Amino acid sequence: MVKTKREALTVRRLIEDILVAQLSIPSKQIVNDTTFKKYTGIKRPDLLISEVEFDGENETQFVQNLVAYAEVKDNCSIDDADWKDAIKQGKEKSEKLKIPYFIVTNCKTSIFYNGYLGKEIILNGNPIREFQNIDILRLIKNGLQKTPEMLNIHTSVDSASTISEATFNKKLWELARIYRAINFENAVEKIDFTIGFIALEYFEEKSNIEKTKDESEIYWSDCNDEKSEVVIAKLVQYIQRLDSETDFRDFKKLMDVVRKLISSSNGQKSKIHKNYVVDIYNIIDSMKPLHGCGFDLFGAVYERFASKKEKKQFGEYFTRRPYAHIFAKLLLKDEKFFNKERQFTILDLACGTGGFLTECFKVLHNNYLQSDTLNKDAEKFISKTCFYGVDVREENISRTKLNMFLVGDGHTNMFRDDSLNPEKIWKYKEYDYIITNPPYGNGTIKAETSSISTVRTEIAFLCKIIKLLKLGGKACVITPDGVLENPTYKKFRKDLLEKCNIDYIVSLPKFAFAPYTKEKTYALFFTKRSKTITKIQKKPIWAYIIDNDGLANSDKRFPTKKRNNKTGWLHNEILSWVRTNGEEVVGKLEGRWGTFDDSLTKGTEWIDDKYIKRKLRKCGFLDISKIINDTYMTLMPEYWLRPYEAKNITLIEFEKRVKKLQTEVKKINEIKSDV
Repeated sequence: MVKTKREALTVRRLIEDILVAQLSIPSKQIVNDTTFKKYTGIKRPDLLISEVEFDGENETQFVQNLVAYAEVKDNCSIDDADWKDAIKQGKEKSEKLKIPYFIVTNCKTSIFYNGYLGKEIILNGNPIREFQNIDILRLIKNGLQKTPEMLNIHTSVDSASTISEATFNKKLWELARIYRAINFENAVEKIDFTIGFIALEYFEEKSNIEKTKDESEIYWSDCNDEKSEVVIAKLVQYIQRLDSETDFRDFKKLMDVVRKLISSSNGQKSKIHKNYVVDIYNIIDSMKPLHGCGFDLFGAVYERFASKKEKKQFGEYFTRRPYAHIFAKLLLKDEKFFNKERQFTILDLACGTGGFLTECFKVLHNNYLQSDTLNKDAEKFISKTCFYGVDVREENISRTKLNMFLVGDGHTNMFRDDSLNPEKIWKYKEYDYIITNPPYGNGTIKAETSSISTVRTEIAFLCKIIKLLKLGGKACVITPDGVLENPTYKKFRKDLLEKCNIDYIVSLPKFAFAPYTKEKTYALFFTKRSKTITKIQKKPIWAYIIDNDGLANSDKRFPTKKRNNKTGWLHNEILSWVRTNGEEVVGKLEGRWGTFDDSLTKGTEWIDDKYIKRKLRKCGFLDISKIINDTYMTLMPEYWLRPYEAKNITLIEFEKRVKKLQTEVKKINEIKSDV
């Protein structure tokens, strides 16, 4: 009886904390431990997820629209007697429920099985160890309905990365509970400790993948032991070995953070209690596999453990993964096939922690996989010669290298330097692609342009980017609004239009980088066409205004998550999604990219994050002749797509407002006099 109550509580936490809170599955579409006699008789399926809500009477409708069925075995281990019994029940019940797969979970690990074969299902070549969101559940269900014997589900939908990040965040949440009892010096130490610990696990994965593992040496798995003292001693021994490894020497600082916190020295106790070290080891061990995780792992840790105040210690505006991913995808949209004879370069000259570069790696890897050109030469190209990252801070380069290392590799050409005043001779003078989110504000380096005299870093970086691009090279640069509308930068905008083709301008929401800054920012996509001044481009510029990015337009930036089955995300113009029939649909921005123009309909309808229906212009082509004739050659999409309309008032109304202001000023002066 006690076990039954405990299991019910565990399942309830699984539903509330994971399925509803993290995966955004509506609670009314989840049924736990309910008898569906018409389908399974007296044998109750432990957990069901459907496309429709269950009202207690629509049993047939609920079951006919199932997307997932799971057997829950609390406190059992993978492949023990209880787990094997759950697999047996899963095969029987999934057939009766007419769903082609089932899940077995102990609420810590969840494995997906083919209902016909009873064998494990993998996603994009990787094992599944956690519950998935409704997009992935749809893909698995519909894929197996078409091909019952399929075991490997492949998808390019953004949700695949989103879910791996949601799964990873669940593990970070478990770490956060342990960290409450640990007195970290600051957020930087906490983040570097976490990343360093994760890297220890991944190094063994990498060795296994590359078949370079030396059985005579100590590895991550060798550190597992019932005695905490043994775990710590072996971890320290493992770190000492990696310090001397060529492939791992770049991450020495992160390793030192781990070693100092878990081991005793000079008669002083370690900062982290030995029992907590074992708990942390076990949680990170359960994250496997991390290879090809498909998202900015450092960014996920950074977002979880750094508060608004602590984030300022890093001195940078973190580019959230959805933006980094979609901009990388759009910049590299023509790189569908690997061509050994045409090997290009991608540079981020203010790489921070490597978010843009990791997303570019993922995009190319997926493109080559889809086109069936991901051979050994292609893997070597994206791992060793394609990516270049520069940052002025040494610690950021270490984080970027590790981030690239974790996402799949490509960390070889990352180095510390001042991009505006380089100390080193870079390997290439010009690059094919540049993608970056450079710093803004007053600097010390004068911009390399004859059009204006300024030390604003956003202008200086744009000039440097144009200089570093090959002729025909393309760039995506995040830039503040001043670059596009400040009257003093008119000549610079003219210079930009004379040397480059501005292809696309994307307006980001005001809170895109909140809570770090509320400054309005834009993604500027352009192609270099000349090293000297030429005629202004003739091709119109396609502009798009993002009003919803899946997060509330406020400082707190919590996920809005609202969606339906016909139009996908209601408050997210970036993420792709999956229809109930398994069809993958790209996000609104990508689907409209470079072609959609809502001028004829006088705007586009949408629902904002407060559930209010809106209709305004969102996208269209900016006429170059109008830009040239504009007083300041303004390039802001809002200026052209949503021009300000003055509202006239009567003289009587004007006089009333003036009197009201005079009264308020008088009251303020009286208060000051009393003081």
